[in-house]
Amino acid sequence: MAYRGSCNCASVSIALPEQPPNSILCHCDNCKKAGGGAFSVNYFISEDDMTVEDASNTLKIYYDSNTATGNVIQRNFCSNCGSAIFTKTPKAPGKVFLKATIFPTVAPKGGEVFTESQLHL
Repeated sequence: MAYRGSCNCASVSIALPEQPPNSILCHCDNCKKAGGGAFSVNYFISEDDMTVEDASNTLKIYYDSNTATGNVIQRNFCSNCGSAIFTKTPKAPGKVFLKATIFPTVAPKGGEVFTESQLHL
């Protein structure tokens, strides 16, 4: 059974063959700004594993060059409601950091990145 999620307005939806076994927390400053939280919860998956439905053509890309690594990353988001959908980095060709919070359930944490930027609340 497919694992489905969508942006806040449901203009963009993503389907995966199944729920990934775990999620990855990203503590980088840019993910925190893009998602409005203390960290971003992601699935690190092959881009070929996801099916993107965007009938209204609202999925847009912000090319983020102000990164800790110096790499330009692609932040894909819904231009209608502003929901973050997935991020692509040149350090991982063919892979995406798919925002796990667009799905109704989220897999347990399997790892963390950019922990040096972690907020301690």
